[in-house]
Amino acid sequence: MDRDKSLLSFVGTRVREVRNLRGISQEELSFKSNLDRTYISDIELGKRNVSLLNLHAIADALEVQVAALLKGYQKDAKSVEQSKVGFYEINKTFRLDCGFSVTAQDVEYAAIMTSNNVEDLPFALFQSINLKTLSGMIGAIFSLTLAERVHGIVNPIEKGHPDIIPKHGKKASEEQLRNYPEGLEIKCTVGNVEKGSELEVGRKRLPKLTGITWQAHHREVESLMGLVIDFAGKATNDKSYPVITAAFFSDELTIEDWGKISGTTGRNTKVTGMTASGKGKMGSGWVIIKNEDSYTSRYEKLLSFELK
Repeated sequence: MDRDKSLLSFVGTRVREVRNLRGISQEELSFKSNLDRTYISDIELGKRNVSLLNLHAIADALEVQVAALLKGYQKDAKSVEQSKVGFYEINKTFRLDCGFSVTAQDVEYAAIMTSNNVEDLPFALFQSINLKTLSGMIGAIFSLTLAERVHGIVNPIEKGHPDIIPKHGKKASEEQLRNYPEGLEIKCTVGNVEKGSELEVGRKRLPKLTGITWQAHHREVESLMGLVIDFAGKATNDKSYPVITAAFFSDELTIEDWGKISGTTGRNTKVTGMTASGKGKMGSGWVIIKNEDSYTSRYEKLLSFELK
């Protein structure tokens, strides 16, 4: 029975990974494979057994061989299923209704799947991009994964707000999508480190971390899920992959919780950083945190809250 669950989990993970690499949604895969979207979702969650014929249909839709969806099972199935078990401390009381329902378990799932997808990429990629690009990439993968999990959609326009909106927003105009009344805004940060620190890509930032600051392009952001990233994932040589180490949420932010807008010259864009009052609100709304004393204690101190 455990082996059956392990195989289902492995196949589900592989289907999702390949689908994400192809850049198609569950709806598109459903259409191309002529299988129900709910059935596809259950497969990716490891909840549904999949027949060989249906697996072949999925493989054809993804333009890969069936073997590609099974490759590495004997070697990696256990690690795929268990590598992130217990990775996070979860605030089980967290629940958000913003046009769709989001629980801490949904956030945990999206964080784990994001980490799994990131850890499948060549590590050299992270050595060739800056931290701002890294935050944007991980935020985009997380948003897409969470949107599919909670049956929402990623905002169709690049500068739309918020990042995830209900499905009915798909028919909204571009003007409406710029400030849609429902949904979830998501921002990432790698945090601030001690001045003069020259940390290599792949080295944990936590020991040098002096602050956690999320940025926005205007001071009117009232509701936010903030992610924190650190190089604390799968080891490669003597370095580690970047993963989400925490998620916080507040829907009580005000203009006073955001600092002065800066970065209006040169190639920079206008940004504002969250102030201490906003960070306190975010900290009190913790959702998931890496289940390791060094992370919980540091984040508690930097965001002025107490994990209970």
